[in-house]
Amino acid sequence: MTAVTTTILHGGAAAICLVWAVLVLGAGRGRTAVLMASVLAVQAAWALSVAMAPDSAGGGLAGLLEVARAGAGFAALLLLVRRAAGQGGRTLVWGFVAAGITATALALLPPGLAAALTFPTLGAPTVLGRIGLALLVVLVAENLYRNAPEAARWHVVLPCIALGGLAAFDVLLYANAALSGDYSPGMSDARAVVTAAAAPLFAIAAVRDRRARRSLPVSRELVFHGTSLMVAGSVLLGVGAAGEALRHLDAAWSRAAGIGLLAAALMALAVASTSQTLRSRLRRLLTDHFFVARYDYRREWLRCVAALSAGESPIQADVRAIRAIADAVDSPAGLLVLRDGAALQWGGSWNAPSDAMALPAAAELDALLRGGDWVAHPAPDAPCALHAALDDLWIVVPLMHHRDGLLGAVLLARPRATFVLDTEVFALLRTLGREVAMFLAERRSAEQLDDQAHLAAHAQRFAFVAHDVKTVAAQLRLLSGNAAEHIADPAFQRDLLITLSAASARIDALIARLREPDQNTARPPARLEPLDRLRRLVAGRQPAVMVQDDGQPTCLVAMEAENFDAALNHLLDNAAEASAPGHPVQAHLRRQGSEVVVEILDGGRGMTAAFIRDALFRPLATTRPRGSGIGAWQARALLREAGGEVTAISVPGRGTTMRLTLPICGGDTQPDSLRPTR
Repeated sequence: MTAVTTTILHGGAAAICLVWAVLVLGAGRGRTAVLMASVLAVQAAWALSVAMAPDSAGGGLAGLLEVARAGAGFAALLLLVRRAAGQGGRTLVWGFVAAGITATALALLPPGLAAALTFPTLGAPTVLGRIGLALLVVLVAENLYRNAPEAARWHVVLPCIALGGLAAFDVLLYANAALSGDYSPGMSDARAVVTAAAAPLFAIAAVRDRRARRSLPVSRELVFHGTSLMVAGSVLLGVGAAGEALRHLDAAWSRAAGIGLLAAALMALAVASTSQTLRSRLRRLLTDHFFVARYDYRREWLRCVAALSAGESPIQADVRAIRAIADAVDSPAGLLVLRDGAALQWGGSWNAPSDAMALPAAAELDALLRGGDWVAHPAPDAPCALHAALDDLWIVVPLMHHRDGLLGAVLLARPRATFVLDTEVFALLRTLGREVAMFLAERRSAEQLDDQAHLAAHAQRFAFVAHDVKTVAAQLRLLSGNAAEHIADPAFQRDLLITLSAASARIDALIARLREPDQNTARPPARLEPLDRLRRLVAGRQPAVMVQDDGQPTCLVAMEAENFDAALNHLLDNAAEASAPGHPVQAHLRRQGSEVVVEILDGGRGMTAAFIRDALFRPLATTRPRGSGIGAWQARALLREAGGEVTAISVPGRGTTMRLTLPICGGDTQPDSLRPTR
């Protein structure tokens, strides 16, 4: 290309840009029209300066206006970002402004200083500054377009295409100049044509001036990865500078030192890129300085739903429930505790111990979480009973259900990168806790439906058994009649008749009880003395049961004697079967506040926390060959009916303790069985 061609092309581009600037001011309206007209005016001034001095297109006044041209486009895009994001884009804009000022300062270095800072491996700083400024324009344009909503994208697409396209062309031009050492004449003249072609887009954008919806026009992932690349690039530039310094030293070892330094830098970057803690700290740093809102709520909600709905995932449901909350605050470990009546039970763990059974009562959790509306942040030295369950306890997130109330809580360990807890974090955790609570309530309902189906099948089988028992009763009545006629011994006849009649009456009573509803549910509950009743139960049992009490005065509990006997017999039988030969079962009774506590201890193999949670108290779930899976479930149902509770405390290899608690009755201290009747 000749100087004449350069003058004609750039002069024509200046005229076209100037005409479109006048048309924009005449036809457009609002701040967008003024903004687009200003950009076109700077473009026209730059093209005119090149046309007047074609031999010095990269320096002098033309070079200064070339930087101003890129800066005008950069400023225009930042104003659009600020306008679309409102108050939320202020931090982002100032971050880009700082980067733009740095790039502009490099591009406008004086010739002498620029020549002194020019190295063969790095290139001229003025070219690097212009490349950086053009890359910033491309980055802002890409973020503005990609993250704008559908309704707002129509307003910003043309400025993004025009300014981003011109900046991308400049990147190619500057990159070629950095490699070859001079500007390409063909590409320099082609830039005038591209500038003239982009001028109408500015005018159309000004005519489209509307108020776009305010939304944060930046991708968090792009900022994170872009910053990571910038950090990696800065490290490599530093390595390059060090290599340039080493190149001027002794040639015998400078090459080996440079290669070793580059290899060490690459290995360091590889280690840093795979470090979860470093990534977390970088993400927190970017979130706190680039964004007003800490979280991308759309991404967090989709992540939570995906974690909970992964039905085919090999990860257990309790772990997925913990991670749905823990991943939001980058916590590396967590524990799930679930409310079971008046007690708390272990519900699952992730990177935390699974045998922590020292849990407080449900009332203490209610007080800590204020009924489920509060995310607790207990200090390490605070008197919180949950510290024993999770060593590095950080926060306690309530699992609040709209129908069932507080289902439990998720205990989280400290995050990899610490940050300030504020109302935004607490609001997100409460929301995620409600979602997890609905997930757990749905699973619990499904398990209850499954249990009811098993019970219905069991009841059907039991009805068949009752029918068979009725048939046997009829046969026994017939047998008793035949025996009365054929047995000659009168004494034998009387004994046989009495025995057969009693068996028949008992079978008929069982059938009547199965078919008719209980008529005694409306009567007031009976009261009994638990220590005396316990001693009667264990008298004569084999193997023997050792009973111990605390020696406090006699007290009464409100429970039917038959139900108390049935619950204790079930648990004593289980303890005797679990204990090794020669190891007696122990029963300890003590008075604790307003409750009576009965503990049955065995010397068996113990149970895991998962077995206690999933199988011990579920009906028809048993591991014994001849077991029915009814005993423990029925014992807990009878105790709860009387206002009590049954909890299992067990460690594999150390035996099991079944703890029964019953409230003490007030007033009369005489059991119903000893009270005189009229």
